[in-house]
Amino acid sequence: MRRLIVLLVLGLLLGAALINRMEQGAGYVYISLGDVVVETSVWFAALLWLLVWGLLALAFTAVRRLLGTHRAVSGWLGQRKSRNATALTNRGLINFIEGNWLRARKQLLRSARYSEAPLLNHLVAARASFRLGDFDEAKRQLGEAESVEADAGIAVELTQAELQLSSGNYEQALATLVRARSNAAKHPYVLALLARAHRQLGDWQALRPLLPELHKYGLLDDAGLRGLEGELWKALVQSASSQPGAGVADLEAVWRDIPLAQRDLVTLRVAFLRALTGMGGHNEVEKYIIRWLGKAWQVELLGFLGRSPPSNPGKLLKVLKKWLHTHGQDSLLLLAAARVALHAKDWESAGEWLESAYQREASAEICCELARFSAARGDGARSAALMAEAATLTVGPLPEVPLPGAITDD
Repeated sequence: MRRLIVLLVLGLLLGAALINRMEQGAGYVYISLGDVVVETSVWFAALLWLLVWGLLALAFTAVRRLLGTHRAVSGWLGQRKSRNATALTNRGLINFIEGNWLRARKQLLRSARYSEAPLLNHLVAARASFRLGDFDEAKRQLGEAESVEADAGIAVELTQAELQLSSGNYEQALATLVRARSNAAKHPYVLALLARAHRQLGDWQALRPLLPELHKYGLLDDAGLRGLEGELWKALVQSASSQPGAGVADLEAVWRDIPLAQRDLVTLRVAFLRALTGMGGHNEVEKYIIRWLGKAWQVELLGFLGRSPPSNPGKLLKVLKKWLHTHGQDSLLLLAAARVALHAKDWESAGEWLESAYQREASAEICCELARFSAARGDGARSAALMAEAATLTVGPLPEVPLPGAITDD
């Protein structure tokens, strides 16, 4: 309150002094501009000057408010377009997921201009174009994606590689992925696609060095790569056995390079034993089977025993008899034991085990083996019946058709 009273007193004193000054002498202002002369009092000039500045201030304020309103309207319109673009992009993505490729592409491209993430619009539009078989448009959209986002090179190359893999252009996909692999540490998915490309091309030697990195990033758990490692080692085993001039020692060297966890897989062991057998490594096959089955029972390996003359039939027969005490219900073990017994010329045991195998599982192979044994013992009728049964198991029952009678000479 005191401050207000003081200000009022000061204002009155200042006003009085100003009026007194104006009464004592107004003074004048003389301005000459060429032929134009302006002469007025100082106080009028001062008031005119203040009036001009006031008008300029008002005009400046009006312009600033007008521009602010324009920006607000522009911002509102921009936000509205952005919201509409987001909604349209979402509809496009939904249509893409539902398989409406044409509608999805139209919606994604319409909303790309005002989208907050135009890169996504162009990449998905490229995939939709690929689904429609419009490969030129897919390529063009990939180019648009790269132009709207300078750092999108890897994303564009990954999308291009996926499309190439899907269309069966494995060599083109491989070339694309080789370019993208330079930054694979930040984008491990490049390795996954690279592994698929090598897999489709059957280039197992090129795929082999990728295994450590695939393990490092946990990519072998991916559904598309599950089982890849087993396929790789199986292919390398088969390749090693088919190389000109390769021997059993070369094949065993490849086997030793395989990780222990993979060497325990029965499918890989079967492939290795089959390759060994094809190279004439029958003694090695026998040793591997005895060692492996002594640690873990894998009945699938027994089919390799007895197919070729054992180095010591009597010794191998003793091992098989021990296994029969614990696994005597396995038909493959009985068949293998019967074959080894035949090599040892133990006819009685061979016949007994063949009959037991037949009783447990009358497979085509067991039927044929027992038919051959029966024929050798002079039981032609049994042999013929078993061969007919084996044929039925192999090709299925024959249809009922009329058959000619026996031809007799008149």
